[in-house]
Formats: sequence, C-alpha cells, structure tokens
Amino acid sequence: MGYLWRRRGSGINDQKGALNSPTKLSFNSNLTVQKRPDIYALPFMNSTDFIDYETFLFDKGYFNSRLNDTYSYVTVSPVVKLLDEVRKGNVSAADAQVQIDKYKTYDIRDDYSKYVYRNAVNQQYAINLSGGTDKVAYNFTAGYDRNANNKINSNNDRTTLRSSVKVKPIAALEITTDINFANVSAHDASVDQNIAYGALDGGSGSGAWPYLKLVDANGNPIANDAVPISRAYRDTAGNGKLQDWSFNLLNEVDQNWQKLSSKNLMATIGFNYKLRSDLRLQLMYNYQYNPVEVKDWLGLKSFKMRNLINYLSQWNDVALLKTPIPVGDRLINAHTNNINQTGRFQVNYAPQFKDGMHKIDVLGAAEIRERRFERDVKTLYGYDPSNLNIIPVDPTTVFPFLNQKFGGGNIPLADVLQKTTNRYVSLLANANYSFLDRYNLSASIRKDASNLFGVKSNQKWQPLWSIGTAWELNKELFLHAAFIDLLKLRASYGYSGHANADYSAQPIIYYNGTAPLTNLPYASITSPANPSLSWEKIRTINVGIDYGLLKNRLSGSIEWYQRNSRDLISSVLIDPTVGFESTIKNGGELVAKGIELEINSAIITGRVFQWRSRLLLNRNRTKVKKYDYKFAYPYNYVMPSGSTNTQYREGYDVGTVFAYRSAGLDPETGDPRGYLDGEISKNYRGILYGGMENIEDVGSGVPRYYGSLSNDFTIGKFSLTINLQARWGFKFFRQSFNQQTAAENRAGYKDYKDRWQQPGDELHTNVPSLKYPIDIFRGRFSSGSTDWIVNGGNIRMQDILISYRLGSFKYIKDLSIYGFVKNMNVILWRENKVGIDPEYRDAIPFPLSVSFGVNMGL
Repeated sequence: MGYLWRRRGSGINDQKGALNSPTKLSFNSNLTVQKRPDIYALPFMNSTDFIDYETFLFDKGYFNSRLNDTYSYVTVSPVVKLLDEVRKGNVSAADAQVQIDKYKTYDIRDDYSKYVYRNAVNQQYAINLSGGTDKVAYNFTAGYDRNANNKINSNNDRTTLRSSVKVKPIAALEITTDINFANVSAHDASVDQNIAYGALDGGSGSGAWPYLKLVDANGNPIANDAVPISRAYRDTAGNGKLQDWSFNLLNEVDQNWQKLSSKNLMATIGFNYKLRSDLRLQLMYNYQYNPVEVKDWLGLKSFKMRNLINYLSQWNDVALLKTPIPVGDRLINAHTNNINQTGRFQVNYAPQFKDGMHKIDVLGAAEIRERRFERDVKTLYGYDPSNLNIIPVDPTTVFPFLNQKFGGGNIPLADVLQKTTNRYVSLLANANYSFLDRYNLSASIRKDASNLFGVKSNQKWQPLWSIGTAWELNKELFLHAAFIDLLKLRASYGYSGHANADYSAQPIIYYNGTAPLTNLPYASITSPANPSLSWEKIRTINVGIDYGLLKNRLSGSIEWYQRNSRDLISSVLIDPTVGFESTIKNGGELVAKGIELEINSAIITGRVFQWRSRLLLNRNRTKVKKYDYKFAYPYNYVMPSGSTNTQYREGYDVGTVFAYRSAGLDPETGDPRGYLDGEISKNYRGILYGGMENIEDVGSGVPRYYGSLSNDFTIGKFSLTINLQARWGFKFFRQSFNQQTAAENRAGYKDYKDRWQQPGDELHTNVPSLKYPIDIFRGRFSSGSTDWIVNGGNIRMQDILISYRLGSFKYIKDLSIYGFVKNMNVILWRENKVGIDPEYRDAIPFPLSVSFGVNMGL
C-alpha cells in the first residue's frame, strides 16, 4: 500500500543513467501524416432539405421580425433574402427559383474540406547519449517536433532538452540532478476570428447555412454574408465613412493570429546518503517554472477588427463623429506564470536479519509543496506593429451600438489580473514486513495539510492511512507444482485524500472593474466562507490474485475493488436570506465497485515465429450514494446531447441517462407524445417541469465494461502489433432533427426527410411533424425522449504497429524502421443499427494518422 504516499504532481522523474555502463548514442526520427478531418461524418441536413425547411418557415412568417429589424439588423440567409425580394415584387418567382436550385447544389463542407483543412504533418527528431563510469552516470536527450496542423493557419513546434546526471563522490553518497526544459511555440487564428468549420456566426449566434460558398467557380476567395449584421445595413451605414464591412473568410487567414510561447523548466536535485548499511537519508528539492505568453492580434484588415470599430462608431448624415475604438489593430497580451516547488526529506531503514527469515523496510518522510499561479492580461487598441504605438480607450463609458439612440455597452476588454498561492504539507510513514519471503504485511500513514481548507477541519490536517497483506502460495510446500510460477493473494484497505484547488474555505471575492452607472470600482462575493471545508476522502478496498503458469507463458491478475469517495465538495442550496443562494461544502458520497482481469499469454514461442497477446477486461459501476444538491425539475436531468450526463442524482449511477417516456407519435398529427400523471399527454411543459416520475433511468451513459486485446506477432526481424478496443454496457442519445435548433442555429439533421408527413408515417418514424408556431417545449421533449436512446456497445480496431529490424552495420550498432497507423476506427461490431459511431456520436472523428520512423543506435 505504499502507493498512498506517492502524490501526483511532484514533477519528479526517476529515470537516471547507470553507473559503469558503456557510452551509447541513439537517434530516432519519424514522420506522421494525419488525414484532414472528415466533416462529412456529421449527419447534417443537406442543402436541399435545409432550403425546404427555410421556405416552410418563411411562408409561416418566421423571418418577418428579422427582415424588419432596425435595431440589430440581423443577417438572414440568401434564400430568405431572395424569397423576401419575390414577396416585394423585386424579383420574379422564376428567376428566384433558378438561383435557389443552384444553391441546392452547394455544400459548404466541400469548400471547407478543400480550402480550410489539410492533411496534418508532424515531424519528430530525438537524439540520446548515455553512459557512465564508476563515479558518474549521465543521460542526455534532445528532441524537436514540428507540426503543420489540420487547419491552414495552424502550426506549432517544440524543442525539448533533458540532462540527467548521477554522481557518486564517495561510496556512501549519491547525488542526482535532473533538468528538463521544453520550449513550445504555436501559431493559430485569433480566438475572435476562428475559421474552423461550424465556428461562423451568421446572425443571432446562428451558424452558417449549408449552401455557403467560400470561393467562386475559379477557386478565388469571395465575400459572403455569414456575419451577424446584414449586408443591406453594412453597405449603407455611415454614408461611406466607416471601415469596409465586407467579410471574406479565406482572406482572414493572414489578417489575424494568435501566437503562444510556453517554456517549462523543471529541475530536481537529490542527495542519497548511506549512513549505515541499513539506514539511508534522502533529501530532494524540485523546482518547476512555466511562463506562458499569448499574443492575440486582430489586424485592421480583419473583419472582426473592422466590425468592432464600426459597431461603436457614431455618425450623422454628414460626417463620422466619433470612433471610441481607435482605427488600428488590437493586441491582447496575456502572461501567465506557474511556479511549483517541492521539498522532501526521507529516511529509509532496512535492517538485515542473519536468519534470512525476516525482511523489514521502513520509510519516513516530510514534504512541503507550494504552487503559485499568476496571470496578467492587457487589451491594447490602436496598436501599430511598426512602431509599437497604442492609443488609450475609455473603458467606463457606455457607447451606443450601431449608432442607435438607446442601449449600448462598454469597449470590450479582456483585462485580468490574478494571483493564487496554494501550499501543502505532508508527513508520512510506510512499513513493509516479509516473513519467509512469502507472507507480507504493509502499512502506511500520512497527514496532509493545505491552506485551501478551514481551521475547523482538524486544523487543516487530513490523516490518511492504509494496510495491506500478500501471500505467495506458490512458495508453499503444499502447493509446489512445476507449472505454477506465481500465485499471490493480496488485499489492501485504506484512505487517500483529494484536494480540489478550485475551492477555498475563505470567502471568494472578484473585482469586476468599474460599474457602468457609477463609474466606481465594484466587486462581488461569489462564495461565502466555510471554515469546515475539508479534504475529499477516498476509502479503497482491493482484493486481488496475481498468477504465472507454465513458465509464465500464461500470466496476469484478477482484482476486485470498492472505492468510497466521501465528503465530495459540491454546491449546496442554502437559506437565501443570508445573502447567497448556494455555498460550497462537503457532503456528497460516491461508491464505485469494479473488477479487472488481465491475461498475458505467449501462445507461440518458436525461434522464428512468436505470438503473444494481452487481454484486459474490466467492469466498473459508480453510484451516487449521497448528494445534497437536487434539481427541481426533470428537465435538469435530461441531457439529449452526445455527451455524458454530468448531473449527479442521489440513488443513481454516475452518468445515468435519463429520458422522457415516449408514447410514440400521434397518428393524426405527428406530434410526439409522452406521459403525465400516468396518462398519454402532449402537455410538454408539464412533462418537462412536472414530477420526477416523468423521466426514467434508461441505463448508464458510461461504459460498464471495457476491454482491449493486443496481439504481437514476430517473424524473424519483422514484428506486427494489432490493438483492438471494446466498450459496451452503455447508452446515449441519438441526435435528431429539432425545429428550434434548425431554425435558430441552422443545425439540422438528415432525418428531416424522414419526418412524419401523413397518417401511417408513425409506424416507421419517430421524427415529429413540422408545426408552427415552433413549440420549444415540444422540441425539447422529443429530443430527450426514449425514442432516441441507442446502445453504445462496439468493438474496433484502433491501431497497428509494424517494425523491421535491419540489424547492425559498420558504424551503426542497431537499425530498425517502423510504421504506426492510429485512429483507424475500423468498427468490427456495433450494437446500434443506425450506423452511429458511439465513440464520436455527433462530433467529428479523430482523423486517421500514419507514421513512419527510424531508430538508430550508434
């Protein structure tokens, strides 16, 4: 049970060079090509269906308010604009239909796939030098990565250096130093001008229409209207005095960027002194410094910058009166520093017994840690990169939007000043006892303290302990058998702790700058003090068997565990008369149970051909035994997105999928039907905001079972590794057409064509009929009903590794080449029958990548 004192985040690396070892020089290089993302994998509506739905909405008057909007002048799609021109008599219906038929042949994904995305290319190089004498051992490594990412304007590179030196100046003293340095540089688009597929804002937060074109017939970039403000307004506002307000996505690539520079220095020094043959003293200090600088630039020629300037500009019929945001570039400088320090003193005592029957190892240690985080973000307007000049802005005045007489807002600023310091102190001891090299006992205890917790929480100290035992039966005379190499029974019981740095026992106050009405600084307390806030406690019980049979041709383990997580830190509702609706406190409890099986087998061990395999299977289930925060309505627990449910509900498993009970479609109207008070109902609001009996537990959203099978084949100098993965015992929501999201966000699904249209359709579809006005509660109920629950079980081939050892040459001791295929996503079995990949659902799959490399020892 010594694992209980190995704390994550110490930053200590135990890999060192070896004394009295020959000098070795090795080199590795590989090239990885990753396919461009398969954006066609998403089951979205095609342009024909989308235009059909837009036409339906237009005929019902859905877009009238947007077409007549004279405050925000929101953008509408080209088809809606064209239909409006027909209605006004400015365009004939025949001419409009010709253009609409042309739009139906467009697919925005074609241009994105060809002009925005590319195959990613990753180059990696590494060199290593190691060796040692009787006094000094060394290990030096240098590496360089260069990546051209999938988006055309995205790339990064990384340089790594490592020096590990062990010095033995005298027989009793060993000094080790380990220095790691990494320098990362990255270039991407500005966060305010993301060109990724699905990132465009075509008005009111909506995405782009599926028939958008980025280039003309000759492949030249063209302007389009996938921006929040309509072209009609942008072309006429300001009487020609404003900045050009057109948008051309592909021309944006060179007009904005975000550059990241991150350095990470980690240095460790350790002293190991042998005071006696059975007593060692160890002293260690670790320092980590990680400064990160991010520069986010919007050039004046970028749409986002021109839009910011125009949005707050003021004018009359004659002249441009004021530009609160200066004409020029914008630069956001963000600096963060992470500084971590760890100090540790340790005593190891291992007395020797002459009879050899007893072995004892005792360890005692004290550790202190400090983690400091600093962040400083500044927004600079009027930036001129040629002379580094900037122009101050007025951060407090409320300026009107789009030259209106009312409303408005402040100049957007991303300024942040933040500093946190977290400290930890630990005292620990660990003892192991072995009798006859077959009966083993272990025990550990530690006490941790942190400034995160309250003074009432045992003076901030958390005691943790564990005990363990093991029995190696294969060493017993009564079980002596030639085919048994290892048979060990083991069990452990103990407590560990978890400190969540996001919460504090102290009141948390945020300074929010200047209030718009008073121009005075103001702050808000987001969480009151809780002097009783303490560590989250985890009780773990492990029982296992390790085995090795037939000269270890068959080996592995079987393990059962139970993990109780108590005093979970969560938000809890409190009496609002105290000034807060909720507070952070301990209170939740989770119970996880699982079993893990590992089988390693050497199936064939011939001189020329070998076949080895490794099978891993596990089952896990985590139940919410106690959780104080309870949502008021069923709607809060139903998450019809492709992600796992993150809401805890007492008495149910973590990740449980909750859904509204469906009674199928109404055969007369095609409306979805559910149950309310035990009766079939179309009172959607009542179902969503009624009692908890309106939803049901349809199963786990987290796989109950995981499995992997790795097969290694070797034929002479050739080797092949094939990895299979399996997950089953879980369910998820399948995405479907929803009127509200298709209208508001332009995000429709291809099963639109399968919707109910006439009586009898309910026998073969679950997609409701179209209804107007749009009932958002109807859509929410349908999307979250049991009609869309599918099983997620699947087995897939994930990756393949191939290598060939060429051997040695005159100046090369060893040379091998290899190839690695990753993210194959070859589904061998899928439980659902609708063709959905359960691992990605409504997300773009990780692209296939192929690597080729060489390993060389000199």
